[in-house]
Amino acid sequence: MLGVFSKGLVVELARMSKAVYPGPLNQKTLFIENERIVGQRYVHGSYGRGFCRVLYNDRAVIVAFRGTREGVDWFVSNFGAFPVPFAKGGGGKPVYVHQGFQRTLYYTDRTSQRPSLEALVSILDEIQVGQRSLYITGHSLGGALATLAAAKLRHLRPELVASNLRGIVTFGAPAVGLRAFKEFYGELHDLTLRVVNAADAVPFTPPIAYYHVGRAVWLRRDQVSADPGWRARLASSLALLSPRSFRRDHSMVAYMAALTALP
Repeated sequence: MLGVFSKGLVVELARMSKAVYPGPLNQKTLFIENERIVGQRYVHGSYGRGFCRVLYNDRAVIVAFRGTREGVDWFVSNFGAFPVPFAKGGGGKPVYVHQGFQRTLYYTDRTSQRPSLEALVSILDEIQVGQRSLYITGHSLGGALATLAAAKLRHLRPELVASNLRGIVTFGAPAVGLRAFKEFYGELHDLTLRVVNAADAVPFTPPIAYYHVGRAVWLRRDQVSADPGWRARLASSLALLSPRSFRRDHSMVAYMAALTALP
């Protein structure tokens, strides 16, 4: 049901998406493609936004975006739902995306004093991905940034996306663009897996005009199934679960528990 992604790979990417929330991270506790992560690089957005880590070993490189951690994230990123043109690489047709999410990718990296997305691309160039697999992942806001970053990376480093990108795996991510963005996303749909846990409220957002990309799976009652769509998930959630489940089911702790419980 996870398609081309094994349960082990999805669990490891979920573990990374959870691990990037705090400060220092011991990369040696993480694995990908059966090998221990041996190194990491940081991107620090202004006041903590646009933050991600590039984790790597001899087999793979993982770009893991952090989700909402600080209260101000809501005002800078999450609440900026007004659609704006997709910057850098939208093509001829107007493509609109979530203002707050896109803005977050261009906050200044505190280390390099460059826009966060530019700093990320520079790191990928410096570590020389080579023949290694590339994965992009994140939870919540981090999942939204992962989706946008993948689309932008296709424009900025098309050869890297064509040759190395193996998957964009998000957990509890909101939608990031209008209908034209879904069309523009193109071949990346086949590489994108959105994991939705039980009654998690965030994948229902933004509630109007925005469209999800890729393929979604629904974790519920120790099982995984194809996402039946937001209307069916909402009806089931309202009928069977308490209101607090909408928040509780969004945590990465809940996602990890649901994933590890799968057969």
